[in-house]
This record gives sequence, C-alpha cells and structure tokens, in this order.
Amino acid sequence: MVDVFQGILMAIFQGIIEWLPISSEGQLSLLFVNIFQMTELEAVTLALILHIGTMISVLWYFREDFLQLLDKNSRITYVMIFATLGTVLTAIPIVLVFKSYWEEITLQLNFDPGILFTLIIGVLLILTGIILANQPKQGTLEINSISRNELIKYALIVGLAQGVAALPGISRSGMTITVLLFLGFTQRESLRISFIISVPAVFGATILEFILNGFSIGNKGLIVGSVEFPFILLLFTIALTAIIGIITMSGLLKLKDIPYDKFCITFGIITISIALLLIFISS
Repeated sequence: MVDVFQGILMAIFQGIIEWLPISSEGQLSLLFVNIFQMTELEAVTLALILHIGTMISVLWYFREDFLQLLDKNSRITYVMIFATLGTVLTAIPIVLVFKSYWEEITLQLNFDPGILFTLIIGVLLILTGIILANQPKQGTLEINSISRNELIKYALIVGLAQGVAALPGISRSGMTITVLLFLGFTQRESLRISFIISVPAVFGATILEFILNGFSIGNKGLIVGSVEFPFILLLFTIALTAIIGIITMSGLLKLKDIPYDKFCITFGIITISIALLLIFISS
C-alpha cells in the first residue's frame, strides 16, 4: 500500500519533472520499480495516473486559453482537435503493443525484468537528448501569425510526435517542444502549445488505461495490480502535484537556454550503466 511519504515523494517528483524534457513517466517508473518494488506495468500505470495532477496545473495556469475552446472557431480549438487526433494515431498502437508484448518478452529473460525496463529508459533518454541537441534556434511563428490551414497541419504534426511519447522514457514535452521549434515557433509559444495539448493527451491516456484494466476501484482505494493507493492519499497527492506543477511551470516559462540535452544524455548513460552492472551481478 502506498504510504504518505511515498505519496509526497511522488507529488514532488511529478510536479517538478513533468515540464522538463526528461520523461516524467519514465523517471517515475524507474522510481516505482527500483525503490518501491512495483512491477513495470504497475509503475507505468501509476505514473500515468499522477499526470492528472499536472493536467490540473495546466488547466489552471492556461485557463483563459481553455475558455477560448467555447468558441469553435478559435485558433486554440483547432490546435487542440488536430493535435489530439495526431496523438491518437500514434499513441494507441504504441500502448497496445507495449502492454501486449512486455510480459511475453520478459518471460524469456534470465534476469529481473526491471533491469530491462531501466535499460530501455536509459536508451530512450539518450535519444531524447540527441533530439534536443539538434533542435534549432527559436523561430518567429505564433498561433495567431499563421493561416488556419498551416495551423492545422502543424498541430497534426506535433500531435503525431506527442503520441510517440506514450513509450516510457520518451519525453512528451521534449518531443513536442523540439518539433514546434523545428516548425519555426518561438520558444515561449512552443512551451505554451506543448503544455496545452498535454491535457487531452493525459485525459485520453487515463481513459485508455481504465479500458485496458490497468487499475480498479477497491473498498479503500485505487488498486493498480497488487498496489493499493488509498483514496484520501491519492486525492492529496494529486492536489499537491497540481500545486507544485503550477509553481514549477511558471518558473520554467521564465527561463531560457537550459542544457536539457546534456542532462538527458548524461542521465541516460548513467541509467544504462546501472542496468548493465545489475545484469552482470545477476548473471
């Protein structure tokens, strides 16, 4: 059962790293697998549920933008619709394949599946770092500075990229911000669009997990595999995540030129080294 200390640690972790291009889902999964001794699928599902807190952060921080969704002709409405469509096209196949084949693959291993999970995340972190290292200098485009047809095309492209981040270890924000910068958007507009389109993605991913029976409702709390998360503690954790998320998101929007690429590559190398060491020890 998840305790108060674990809940607070989860909230701090998710609230801070969600906005950084280092894959909060991947890092939370590593935390859950290696520290809390959860299975890989339990870790991924629980990490996804915690994204509800940071989704609330986005809804509050960009509440004026979301109110524009009431106008079906607003530009932000087109961004949300077509980015979400692109995300669905790539994310659902990835999630279904991951869930279908992960257990089958790990049954063939002669070492702990958690080690393979750690190794994969390390590789994907390095890939994210390489992508970030090659992102261009910020452009000049903003949502209101391009035609509606261009906006639809760009929204669909960034949505397809967002869907790839369904893999734990691939950063959603890293993928979307990099693609938006490549398309020529300003840094601040790239951050803004990336945060806004995360809301339907997180909501949809949570619903998909529910459909795939990733978790269930027990008498005392949410049950993910063999892990029980008490209702009151879950609500507290989500609320704390939202508060921390608003604070860190506000700070990030004011910062520039953070070397995320070097961080991702370095952290990825360390993660792979640890996984290889564990394989060597267990063999």
